[in-house]
Amino acid sequence: MKSAPLTLMCAVLLLLSASARGADNVLPPPDGDGFVYFTSDKASVEPESKKVNLEGNVTVIQKTADGKKRTVTGENITLDQTNTQITSIGPMTVEDGQGGVLRGNNVSVNYTTKDFSAQSVSTEYPPLRVIAAKEISSVGGKETLKDATVTCCDNPNPHYTLSVGKLSISPQKRVFGTNAVLRLDGFPVFYLPVFWRSLDSQKPWTTYVDFTQSNKTGFGLLTSTVFQPVLNLRPKLNLDYYTKSGFGIGGELTAVTSPTLRGSGEFYYINDQADNKDIDLASTKRWGFQGGYWWEMYDSSDHFNNPDGALYQFQSQFRMVSDPYFNDTFFRGNPYIFMPDQETNFSLSRQTRRSTLRISYQEKDIFAWDKKEFMAEKRTLPEIKFMLLPFNDPIFKTANRLEVDFDNTSKLQYKNGMPNEEGPYQRKAHARWTTEKSFRLSRAFTFTPSVFYDQSVTFADAQYKDKQDAWVGRIGSDLNLQTHSFLGTTDFGYQFTKRLSTGTLSTDNASPDKGIELNRLYIDNYYRPTFNTYVRFGSGFDLSDYTYGLKDGIGREQGWSHLKSRIEPLLLEWGYNSPDGRVNFFVQDQYDLEEKNVSFIAQSNFMFKNHLIGFGLNNFADYTDPSSYYHTNSDRYTVTTTWGIRPDSGKWLLDLGIDAVLFRSSLVGFNKMVRVSRDFHDARMEFTVRDRNDNLSFAFRINILCGGDKRAQARLPEDTYWYPWRGRGDLRDM
Repeated sequence: MKSAPLTLMCAVLLLLSASARGADNVLPPPDGDGFVYFTSDKASVEPESKKVNLEGNVTVIQKTADGKKRTVTGENITLDQTNTQITSIGPMTVEDGQGGVLRGNNVSVNYTTKDFSAQSVSTEYPPLRVIAAKEISSVGGKETLKDATVTCCDNPNPHYTLSVGKLSISPQKRVFGTNAVLRLDGFPVFYLPVFWRSLDSQKPWTTYVDFTQSNKTGFGLLTSTVFQPVLNLRPKLNLDYYTKSGFGIGGELTAVTSPTLRGSGEFYYINDQADNKDIDLASTKRWGFQGGYWWEMYDSSDHFNNPDGALYQFQSQFRMVSDPYFNDTFFRGNPYIFMPDQETNFSLSRQTRRSTLRISYQEKDIFAWDKKEFMAEKRTLPEIKFMLLPFNDPIFKTANRLEVDFDNTSKLQYKNGMPNEEGPYQRKAHARWTTEKSFRLSRAFTFTPSVFYDQSVTFADAQYKDKQDAWVGRIGSDLNLQTHSFLGTTDFGYQFTKRLSTGTLSTDNASPDKGIELNRLYIDNYYRPTFNTYVRFGSGFDLSDYTYGLKDGIGREQGWSHLKSRIEPLLLEWGYNSPDGRVNFFVQDQYDLEEKNVSFIAQSNFMFKNHLIGFGLNNFADYTDPSSYYHTNSDRYTVTTTWGIRPDSGKWLLDLGIDAVLFRSSLVGFNKMVRVSRDFHDARMEFTVRDRNDNLSFAFRINILCGGDKRAQARLPEDTYWYPWRGRGDLRDM
């Protein structure tokens, strides 16, 4: 119905009253083609009191001048002209001709003031449906229902209902209720002291509510208000309250999916009042900022079909927090559990069929534990890169490319092995010219030699003579032989790079490495027997006499007595994805003949009948980062497991997950999760329990998609662009 049915009934009965008064009054002629027609088993008129009573199978039909037809049926209807009152004894039904129906008992209408009342009512305020209400009254256009049962479910037998003690309705605007109980399949699951919903089909926002609990933050009431898109961006506002941590506020700006704009940015702030002595925070003011965008600003090249046009793009990526523990406290569904570092970058690029120009800002921060704050390990503002795409020399038939860049970079300075202060900015320019040519030796072999000259200059270099500009040149080559066989595509090659002495064109013989930065043989093999399977292998052999350790990065001389020390780590990688998507796995291992295993990573996911099973395993060599103190151990294995049940009905699902560390025969779980959800046509209930880092928490939500076809839009494409780990219905990490 497009308007409140009882208001329509007022208009119908008003016309009815005019017809009934015809017994002793002169009726005006019908307005155009409109008329009112009624039938009943019995009709009686009281001329003195100006009352008309219709009894038995009363049917009143109103046809308006615009062709609409409305019908009123009942058993006993009385019209009181003196008091401008219309009453019915017993049941009465009003049909507006557009599918809207109101049913009620003992209806009373004042057709002058339009006030009315009724008992045992059922009606609709789209998309809200009143299944039953004990009574309804309207005064001044505001309708009030008592002891009402309402739903948005469009099934004849609704999957969920809301029992409301008192419900105030402004037709086509809003509803507001108190003392509401939500029932799923008749079972009470939640109590709401207040209930509010817009009836405007073009409502500017929708608010979602989640309930959480955590040992660190206490019980939490989390609200997510999603607004209508503005300038192709969909805003979201978060207002939260935790019993221990206090009030939190956040926002998100998500790009609506389009060919020219993608991405999402999210910010959250809270003055955390909880007891955080175990993590020793420097401040109670905690925040997180994450996301990224890609924007095609302007394209005059028609996707590079126009040789004179250009494509302009903007890209950004940011991942920042106030402290390394922020995500684990407030965004417990985020895979970045612990963040000892953070990154921020923005770039603007111009690309044509012949060249690419990119201007960017980049920053990487690490957490200084002694200072309890993040410090910029490396900040570049700006970095300018220009690349001339490969072009052919018409004389020698060689391919040539030019790369030029400039950066202004500040690096973190250390004192006694600890981060001390951010260093001054250092300007540096760099250019490289590369020439290569391919020779087809046979059907199976292609030989591609290349040579390059690289020139860099560090302006006012503090480590050079009297802070003069330091010019350093490099020359090098890459000889590549590629073959295609039953083993796939194999590249054999030799790479050499020599650094020249600063300010000269002679070899840098004064340095420990004698200026030889790269001198190696290499092999890379890529085998793809089918479109969904590949195997990759790679290694190399170091020919230089000076090298740097894998663990500490310290340089040292190396001889020829132990050749295995010159063999670079062996890389083996295997990936598979089944055509139906039910099986996929990835395995990668790096092994050094001297240092043993460098890293091992394995991840697999597969569907077996109605079960989704995932398993992951990783292991890394002994290493301690000097800045963040993050360390790995060769005896430590991290295991991740998931098990999901997906029944054929699709009405419910169950997810279980356990992440653990196996360290020297000791297995310790650090992340355990159970999530169960149930779908009720156009409603969904979800309950999650998570125990991560000795912090037990739970989250509870009920998503009601009130309004027909919008169920199909519950998860929009833009929701998964930046947060692929979020599940169906997840508006945020909890």
